[in-house]
Formats: sequence, structure tokens, C-alpha cells
Amino acid sequence: MDVAIVWNNAQARGDWSIQNSDLALDNPLRTAIMVSLFTDRVAPETLSTLDQAVGMKSAPDAAGSNHSDRRGWWGDAFAQEPIGSRLWQLQRAIKAGQTSTLREAEAICHEALQWLMDDGVAASVTVMASWASSTTPTLQFAVTVTEPGTNATQQFYYSWAWEGLT
Repeated sequence: MDVAIVWNNAQARGDWSIQNSDLALDNPLRTAIMVSLFTDRVAPETLSTLDQAVGMKSAPDAAGSNHSDRRGWWGDAFAQEPIGSRLWQLQRAIKAGQTSTLREAEAICHEALQWLMDDGVAASVTVMASWASSTTPTLQFAVTVTEPGTNATQQFYYSWAWEGLT
């Protein structure tokens, strides 16, 4: 078991769950996925062609001008691969059509979860993204993890009301 992380949509953050004055426990795979998806991964120096196609922008400051804040965790400077995901960059994406932002979200999630396969925790990881409705910019996605050596799967569902997606 692992420490349970509870996602708060209203505050757009996760926090540890407390039960009976102690840290609650949860499925370690669920915790690993939450950390992988909702920790800000450092942004690349330059945007990919797909990033540019969906209207993703570099991180602007409060005045709207670009600067060098690529987020990420300071400990990544000592790691071969950064942790977290670049989902935070989609907050600035333009909902161009019905599928390009969805495909980018899937690619970002898969990038963040690749370590599960690399480390042998999962045989495969599949991510399917969709819009929750046509009137609100809420991205929802399902993560399916196939356990190594079996056909057993676990599914995890997430949704996020992305500000700025219009």
C-alpha cells in the first residue's frame, strides 16, 4: 500500500488523505499515476511541431510575455528522466477542433507514464482522452494499465476543467 492522494478539482491539486489521525493508504499504482500525471514536468526548451499545432505556448508571466519558467522539479536536475507531466501546458492550449488537443493530452500522459513500462511495473499503458461536454472545456481521460505477465488491467479515470481551453 501507498499513501492515498485525493484530487480536489475545485483547487486543482492533490493532497494526502487523513483517516483516524493517520495517513490513509491506497493502491500504489493509483498513487504513482497521480504523481506522474499531476506533478509539473519540466517543459522542453523548444516546442514540438504537435505542441505548436495545438496552439501550446511557452509559459508566459503575469504580464503575458514569455520567460524561462519551464516549471518542473529541482530534483530532476539529478535524474535521467524528469517526473511528472506537461499537462500544465494545456492550460494555455487553444481547443483547435475536436481532436488535436485530445491527441496531445494523450501523448503527454503517455510520456509521463512511460516509466511504468520501462521499470516493468506495467506491460502496457493506454490513455484515451475526450471532451466531457461540448459546452465546457473539461478534458477527461482514462488510463488503462496492463499488469506484466498477465492480461489483468486496472483503469483509472480523471477529468480536469482546463481554464483557457475555448
